[in-house]
Amino acid sequence: MIVLYILLGLAALYLVFVFGPAAVASKVIFSRGTGTEFDRAIAPEGDFACYAEQLRAGRDLLYAEGLREVSVSSEDGLRLAADYRDAHSAYTAILLHGYHSDPMLNVSVQGACFAKRGYNILIPDQRAHGRSGGERTGLGILEQEDLLTWTRWLLAETSTRRIVVYGVSMGAATTAYASDRLDPQTVAAIVLDCGFDSPDSQIRRECVKRHLPPFLMMPVIRLLAKRRLGRDIRCSVHDSLSRTTIPAYFLHGTRDQTVLWTEGRAAFEACASKKSFYSVAGVGHAAAFLKDPERAEEALFAFLEEVDPSAGRPHISVNQTNQA
Repeated sequence: MIVLYILLGLAALYLVFVFGPAAVASKVIFSRGTGTEFDRAIAPEGDFACYAEQLRAGRDLLYAEGLREVSVSSEDGLRLAADYRDAHSAYTAILLHGYHSDPMLNVSVQGACFAKRGYNILIPDQRAHGRSGGERTGLGILEQEDLLTWTRWLLAETSTRRIVVYGVSMGAATTAYASDRLDPQTVAAIVLDCGFDSPDSQIRRECVKRHLPPFLMMPVIRLLAKRRLGRDIRCSVHDSLSRTTIPAYFLHGTRDQTVLWTEGRAAFEACASKKSFYSVAGVGHAAAFLKDPERAEEALFAFLEEVDPSAGRPHISVNQTNQA
């Protein structure tokens, strides 16, 4: 009888101190993203304060170019929304934001660079973010299917013939997961900016930061995530990258404490296609392009021109080509 009481007591402690917190954590992690407000993030006390000028200029340029809202239906029936800038070009840049982030914080500067070079621009709200439907984010695992849906829409509904996909953080994971299924005849290159290895590795790191025991928390989080998403969150982007044939460009800051530089480097090493790694000393998460945008732009487009000459330099629109 004493043994039974001890076992019941241990079970109660497990429910209170492990299963309960892990269940709450799982629900919060995979819930709809409210998004980091742009103005708050670039305010003097915000995380992106030192990059406020670049971010504001990038956002304003994109809005001035005439973004309009477009939408598609996901494979599982969600309405996915995006901003689209039509330059009547054969080349389109898809720009994917990170977890619970305002897209303009993550991709406005990069988007402005593509826009100045004549690209069409597509900036989706990833599922369970912004205007897109869904109550569960998959940290890239579910979103990879949405990326494929957007590429099909571009080819069917716009002048697009070639695509460059640029993903930041979770957007990079989304892109990496889809990298072996994107069509190399259509996708000229992928750009992976501070992407993580897997949701499991990312959540495990957050547990350590918060002084929570990952060896107790993660089995519960993995189990509940499997029920919510229908996928194993331990699946690594390395598997897809090891099979891709699409040229890949990696960016990472050496002081990234959200996704470690070593994790970005490991993904680079796993990638089987033509590739390049752009490392920026002394910067944190999602800031590798922002530290020195002119230098970052020059390096990125040199790579793009190497893998596809028309992708790396300004090009005339489809309409202009027809008129010529």
